[in-house]
Amino acid sequence: MNFIGNITIGQFIPKNSILHSADSRSKLIFMIIFIVAIFLSTNFYQYAILSSVVIVLMLLSKISPFYYLKGVKSLWILIVLTAIFQIFSGEGSAIFALGPLRITDMAVYNTIFIVLRLVLIIIAASLLTFTTSPIQIADGIEGLMRILRFPREWSHDFSMMMSIAFRFIPVLSMEADHIIRAQLSRGATFDKGGLIQRAKGMVPLIVPLFVGSMKMADDLAIAMESRCYRGFEGRTKFREMHFRKRDYFIIGSGFLIVIFILFVRM
Repeated sequence: MNFIGNITIGQFIPKNSILHSADSRSKLIFMIIFIVAIFLSTNFYQYAILSSVVIVLMLLSKISPFYYLKGVKSLWILIVLTAIFQIFSGEGSAIFALGPLRITDMAVYNTIFIVLRLVLIIIAASLLTFTTSPIQIADGIEGLMRILRFPREWSHDFSMMMSIAFRFIPVLSMEADHIIRAQLSRGATFDKGGLIQRAKGMVPLIVPLFVGSMKMADDLAIAMESRCYRGFEGRTKFREMHFRKRDYFIIGSGFLIVIFILFVRM
């Protein structure tokens, strides 16, 4: 079992690409618009357009498609469970029936759309985190909140919280991997037996991981206090963010995608 090898969302992969050099605010706005376009899509033509956009963005990021597939693979349980619950619900002509369980043509149709929607959202989130460092994401969120006229202390505290959360994802993944290896050397099993036995087997992993995460959070709080951290008061930016032509083009492309999706719907 290798947690850090399977969890890719939240990891930053430095490359020299157009997406990496773009302003984090423009990428955040584009991803929000793109996710709205995903939820507005209702037919295969629209999903084909969105899939083409995702493929183009993957090529522009200069990151191997293998990393994006790993992000989808790490959440396969969520995708499978969603598909199972969806395929047994819905109206239409019955294709298969076993007692109270019925699979209809509309249920299959909706299940395909739900799975496509989840995969596109996961890849879109991976695109954002792969091409944007946690600090840039936090600064972008703070910048967008200031544009929306949120109080300055709210925007700074929220961006700091998001930055810490993104930083803890790979740290906790690595810590989980170390705990698993230590417990396996002591004879623990995580992938054998039935569902209840596997759930019990996760206790030796969850308890030390929870204790370790609380200790890391406490150490971080002490370190921030020892450096006289007082929130937004008196803080300046090392790198100032400025919109360039490519950023306006990225945002405009997002709106064009939504308009085109609505046009295809008609």
